Amino acid sequence: MKRNFLILILIICITSCKDENKIAVLGKPAPNYEFSNILNSEQSQISINDLKGKPVILEFWATWCGPCIPAMKKLDSLQNVFGDKIEIITISSENQERLEKFIKSSKTSLKVVSDTTHTKIFEYKVIPHSIIIDKDGVVRAITSPEKINKEVIENLITNNKIDLELKDDFYRDPISEVETIKTVANSNYTIELKSYDQEKRGGFRPLKNVEGNINGIEMWNSTIPRIYQTLYNVASPSRMIFKDSLSVDDFPYEKEHQYNFMIQVSDKYQEKWREIGIEFLNENFDTNAKMGIDSLECYVLRDVDKKIKKSQSDSTEFMFMGTILKTKKIKIARLAEYLENFTPIPVLDKTNLNGEYDIVLEWRAEDPKTIHTELKKYGLELARAEEKLPVEIMEIYKKQ
Repeated sequence: MKRNFLILILIICITSCKDENKIAVLGKPAPNYEFSNILNSEQSQISINDLKGKPVILEFWATWCGPCIPAMKKLDSLQNVFGDKIEIITISSENQERLEKFIKSSKTSLKVVSDTTHTKIFEYKVIPHSIIIDKDGVVRAITSPEKINKEVIENLITNNKIDLELKDDFYRDPISEVETIKTVANSNYTIELKSYDQEKRGGFRPLKNVEGNINGIEMWNSTIPRIYQTLYNVASPSRMIFKDSLSVDDFPYEKEHQYNFMIQVSDKYQEKWREIGIEFLNENFDTNAKMGIDSLECYVLRDVDKKIKKSQSDSTEFMFMGTILKTKKIKIARLAEYLENFTPIPVLDKTNLNGEYDIVLEWRAEDPKTIHTELKKYGLELARAEEKLPVEIMEIYKKQ
């Protein structure tokens, strides 16, 4: 019996040690993984053991990941500074053709690897993701590229200690008020939902891929209706209709009702990031939203003087700071969306103008007449509709 028990313990130990050797663990020897598809090096393949004797940084990234691009530029600069004293290898799950386009356009000197099996060994949830290995092949940091600088690399080269905070998709600070509620990450998209963050103001920013195309969004301290509004691309809260005895009072701007939300997708799903985000919210909240049509009081924008001229600009521009709007080559519907930010009811484009136009408005919120004066320069008029009109709206309702 005792002999059988010892054999069982030995089997468990061997299995445990074997599994640990297969994955990257902080403070343990790095697994001897072989990168076999290096795209821009005389070496088509290289293993981690081959690099013992110099520090190694493994950077996991994607061309569609907004924060990854400046990180790659930073690491490229560090590689050029330290030369062959350090090895930086960048790994992406994307296909070879996509990565070769990036290599050509960026002219990076970093080794770029196309590899789809590494996630079994190097576990992570969110990119960019960095693993630092010392000269002896031991994992010394699992971190983000923003933490890597000249001082860190100099300490690695001279065998001095480095002390970098563990990347937050592995570690949650127990005293932090920000809670990661849910994360979904795969080779096609990343979604993060977090609680209110007192260090951030409410707002959002579009996320872009390496070509500058929007492939996601990041929102801070926003209510669920506000996140839905952004994902559905609804012009203003005046188009929100609350159902099932819900009201705007059920979503106060208090921290318990505010979230940080981020979604970013690969090129394959670039046209579907809004749809994927909406599906995520529908699955994880009791309050859902959908688009519909309703008859509402509204303003209408009309072309009364027929004098606005089509744009001769080569590129599109849309910039505004409150009541100052500067645009080039935009459709009138975009102007109506802008105006709706300053009205309590929706604004509909009834101009029948199908072209693209250059429009500059400078008006004063404290004097509403000035917006009418500015619009008149283009032969446009903003007036209240005489009756309710069908309007595309967003319904907020309780999930059954």
